Amino acid sequence: MTDLSASPRILYQLASPLHRTAGAEVVQRRAAMLRAWAPSAEVAINSPEAGPSAIESAADAAMVFPALREAAAGWAEKHDAVLIGCFSDPAVEALAQISGVPVIGPGEAGMLAAVQLGERFSVLSSDPTPPGLRRRIRGIGIEGSFVSEVTVGGSVADLNRNPDIHLPAIVKRARTCVAQGADVLVLGCFALSFIPGLPGKLSRALGVPVVNPVIAGLKAAEAAVLYSAGLSRPNLRSA
Repeated sequence: MTDLSASPRILYQLASPLHRTAGAEVVQRRAAMLRAWAPSAEVAINSPEAGPSAIESAADAAMVFPALREAAAGWAEKHDAVLIGCFSDPAVEALAQISGVPVIGPGEAGMLAAVQLGERFSVLSSDPTPPGLRRRIRGIGIEGSFVSEVTVGGSVADLNRNPDIHLPAIVKRARTCVAQGADVLVLGCFALSFIPGLPGKLSRALGVPVVNPVIAGLKAAEAAVLYSAGLSRPNLRSA
């Protein structure tokens, strides 16, 4: 995109075939929420045909690149930036190299937003969740601000199926984070991120900011497009 007045074209690329595991209506509901969160962008959503049913382990995360590699080769034709739909940010560097467009990891974007809003943050995750969060945080350079990762007692499938049942447990676990010293919370599972109104409910209940990493990632994707506007990018799709 070279025209600063044009709307950036952002693809929200799901890391798992959500249309199969949760239904096409869930994908469309998320698409509507994404467009409401980024009204200045043209946001598309894609649910892959292959890939893990959910990203709950390192093995699941490793399956994302093979599932998306072929599609990534064509992203630059229709999209200015891509946001990967997983807090674990699987394969973002490899997919950026293949596609030649900015590929944003929303987990990193969300945690960087947290350190702008407070001094110490905790992450609320689904159960089970992939290992290695502290190592990722160390790589970003914000380990000194990290308090804890706390699971909310529900799997991705559970949270997608009936999130309201889990709301009391989510609030309870979030209180634990605040008691541990966190003054900002980050939603570490996208089943949580797409529960309507959840950040506001938690923030009002606990008195601390709650970061939705999907929104943080969307804004980072918009910024990445603007930063590179007018600049040529090498075609790395054949690399």
